[in-house]
Amino acid sequence: MEAPRVLVAYDGSEPARRALGRVARFMPDASIAIVSVAEPVYRDPRYAGFADPNEENRHREALEEARSILAESGIEVTTAAPVGQAADEIVRTASESGADLVVLGARGLNPVKRLLLGSVSTKVLHEAPCDVLVVK
Repeated sequence: MEAPRVLVAYDGSEPARRALGRVARFMPDASIAIVSVAEPVYRDPRYAGFADPNEENRHREALEEARSILAESGIEVTTAAPVGQAADEIVRTASESGADLVVLGARGLNPVKRLLLGSVSTKVLHEAPCDVLVVK
């Protein structure tokens, strides 16, 4: 039987760390990929692939942190650091990688922020091509 393919969305936040911990604890034999998405500088779709270099570096550092955390448990991972809207890129990465499960942390936005900004976890939950585990 093939190991399940798990995609973990990771940005270095406490909810993301909890999600990573769940994967390490309950899915150590899975094939794990980690994605950390840098937001684009411009909202114009013609320039959507450009992020602030500091933002890109922060996400690369987050990926290395996640890789290091899982390596302590003997778990090897692959990583991706796309630029775009977080939910869209997580869903796209899950689709392209053939993920069986997406795992991400819930930030717990208050109702006003959730209304204005939207929730990454909610959008991924509704649009992902596979099961989604949202860790609180």
